[in-house]
Parts: sequence; C-alpha cells; structure tokens
Amino acid sequence: MTSSNETSQFSPSLMNYAEVVKALHQDWTPHDGQIEAGKALFNADIRSIFVQCGRKWGKTELAIYILWRWAQLNPGRGCYYVAPQLKQAREIVWADPRIKTFGPRSWLLDGSDGINNTEMRLKFKNGSFIKIDGSDNYDSHRGTRPGILVYEEYKDHRREFREAMRPNLSVYNAPEIFIGTPPEDVDLNDRTNEYVMTAVEHMNNPKKMYKKAPTWENQHIPQWWLDEEKIRLTSRGEEHIWLREYGAEFVKGGASKIFPMLKREMIRKHADIMGELQRDLKKLEWYIIADPAAATVFGVLFMAINPYSRHVYFLDEIYEGDQHEMTVQKIGRRIASKRHELCQWADWRKIYDEAATWWMSEMLDHFDEYWEPSQKAQNKKEVGIGLLKDIMLAEKCTFSDRCKDLFWELDNYRKDKWGKIPKKHDHLIDDVRYGLGAAGYHTLNEDEPMDPEKNPMWRGARIEDDFPELFNEEDRQYKGWEP
Repeated sequence: MTSSNETSQFSPSLMNYAEVVKALHQDWTPHDGQIEAGKALFNADIRSIFVQCGRKWGKTELAIYILWRWAQLNPGRGCYYVAPQLKQAREIVWADPRIKTFGPRSWLLDGSDGINNTEMRLKFKNGSFIKIDGSDNYDSHRGTRPGILVYEEYKDHRREFREAMRPNLSVYNAPEIFIGTPPEDVDLNDRTNEYVMTAVEHMNNPKKMYKKAPTWENQHIPQWWLDEEKIRLTSRGEEHIWLREYGAEFVKGGASKIFPMLKREMIRKHADIMGELQRDLKKLEWYIIADPAAATVFGVLFMAINPYSRHVYFLDEIYEGDQHEMTVQKIGRRIASKRHELCQWADWRKIYDEAATWWMSEMLDHFDEYWEPSQKAQNKKEVGIGLLKDIMLAEKCTFSDRCKDLFWELDNYRKDKWGKIPKKHDHLIDDVRYGLGAAGYHTLNEDEPMDPEKNPMWRGARIEDDFPELFNEEDRQYKGWEP
C-alpha cells in the first residue's frame, strides 16, 4: 500500500503514465525481446527502430501495444499501423478483434464513434486515434500528420508509402517502427532492396535501433516445437528457410531450388518397374493427367498409386511442344496407345486442368471420352509442392526412365529473384499436383489407406456410367479408342 503523503510526490503525468502501463499489461505480458524494443521507444526515446524478427516472435502484439500506449499517453496524435496492403491489414488486425480490445474500452469514444469499422479507426477520448492502413494506399497520405508509424512485414511494403510520409514526420518528431521477417535470397550488399537498405540504415546509425529477433526469444513457443521444425526443414534441404524465417537472418543463395531432395536414384528402368507392379496390379490406382496447351507445351502424365503403401509411380509422359502435334486427335491417340501398353484393362481415372474446358468437350466429340476437371482452385500450389517434397523425402516415389521431362522440370524448378514460384516449365509438375489432389493423397499416413467408401469422389464420373453403350466389359476397352 502507498500512503497519501507518498502518493502526492508523484506528478499527475507520472501517475497517468503508471496507470496506462498497468492497464495495458493487465492481460498481456511481453517477453524479453519485446521489452527490449519497447524500452528503446518509451524509455530511451529512440525515434527509429528496426526489428528483424522470426515467425511467431510476436510482432503484431508488439505493434498493437505500441500504438495503444502511444495514443493514450500522447493526446491528439494520429497513430498508424501499416501493412503491405490495405486488404491484408484488415485481415491481420482488424477482422481479428485484438486491436479493438487490447486496451480499456473506456479510453475510446462511445459506440461507433470509438470503433469505426468503415475507416478501420479507433478514436480515443483524448483526441488521438489508431488508423489501420496499407502501403498500397500511399497517395492518400500526402499531407498526413502522423504521431507514430508502425510498419509490419516491411519486406513487402511499397516504397512510395514511406516516401510520402517522411516529410510529414517532422511535425511531431514521430517515431517509425519497422517490423518483419527478412526477404529471401538477399544480403547486406543489396542496395536495390528497400528492406535491406532500411536495415543497414539502422545498423549504422547510433541514434537508431536495429534488433535481430529470432523466434526463440518468445518463451511462449515450445522448444520441442522449434526443434522439430528445424529438423523438418533441414531434412527437406530447406535450412535456409529455418535461418531466415525463424533465425531472422539474411540468407544469400540456397533458396532458389524448390526440390533439393530430388535424387537420380529415384529413376529406375521402365521394364523393372512394370515387372514389380505385376503382383499389385489389382491394388493400384491408375491416373492419366493432362495439362492441355495450344501454344506452349502439352503435358500428359501417366501415374499409378498404391493406396496401401502410399507409393507413387510415375510411369510415362507426353511432352509435346510442336503445335502441329497438339491437336486433340493426335494427343488422344498417343494417350490411348500408352495406356493400352501400360495396363490395358486398368480402370484409368482421367484428370485435366479445369481451365482448359475445350479439352473435355473435344475429347467427348472425338473419342466419346469423359475427363474430370482437376479442381485445382481448391488445392493451393504451395500445398501440393510441399506434399511432393514430403513424398520424396519419405522415398515414396519412383520415376520410370521414360519420365525424362518430368524429372527435368523438377530438377530445374527454381524460385525467381523475388522468391516466388514461377509459372513456367511446370506442365508435368502441375499434372503431379492434379493427380495427387484427385487421389485424395493428402498425407503419408500408411494406417489410413485411401478408401473408396469414405471418399465419394474416389472414382469420379466414369464413361461406363454415363455412356454404357460405349463400354465393352469383356476386354475393358472403349470403342473408338483402340490404338
């Protein structure tokens, strides 16, 4: 307890400071790394802070805390939270109610005046406000008078936003807080990257703060989880991701090859594979997957999956770049010939890129053949690529020596200079993703084989269901498809 005489020695502003801090820490306790950044701003009065942090470090919570505390302690100030895009900002902090409920509701104006969902703005009774925005909205901020700026995920920000805001900072000597994970495949000598340039600016200026903040500074993240994640990424040949995304380090190189775990030992002679499959023919699921094209490359992949062992066999391919050979009639007859040779009586399931609606129509017209759309819109590309990596690491795939172009695509599949997955030289890779998605192959768990009874889309629509007059049960061939 504190006596009345002891209390009187504190100024009203100091008492208000203590009350604000106590209220904000009522339901939130910062970890040591967050405390270090907060002290630099509130205690040392450093006006420009750069926190290069790992994932799950707690950057959003720190940003919200800073904004609430600054708004309440500095009446009449505009406090801005800026994400790379306005839409992203709405999803990160506004749709999630954290920012609206982080501090006492009594500090805000009553009703909708205090929480304006249209403007994404919190208005305080002392005249301050917190505004949520995106760097893509830079044109609207020329002439704005900010009291503080917090940039989250700064590596993806538009440079124009900071350029528009910098002349306005002098009005209130407003602090800038930069928070986010480092970008891919860059180093400190890169003078073209805004994130790197800003980081170096803070490293070399004693009046500014640069802090590298790895994920493990956050004691709320279990060490066992971090250990497992490091092992998982390292085993996939993705140590660079661990260093960057969790260690908050600049990593130069090593990030471009998407399938570093691909090995030539995975290739086997076609005759040996087919001989091995003879004993499991009735167990296997058979897939033909097409990525139709009229001008680039027409890719078709023949694949078999053992639903019990989860092993995937890439058996054959068509990789046609000659436009004169890309007609439906020519490609269709080549498909028929290959499937007849591979396993003529198998119940082949046929999948095609749903964007090429003309393919299904023309196959029906010329061959009376029904193909299923891939439903690729429901299966994210990154998820499919991650699954294929796991399959390779678990040694659950085998390539026939006929699949030279598929192996070439995988071996040369690399991210671009911005760290993005390119849309080129991936025709057969897309076929793999469509096939795995159609098969319901989402896990390596061998205890739960793919069960037709549990998956109503297991077989999809079959031509014998829709066109029974075209199907010959004796030799399991479709009329008009004989090679």
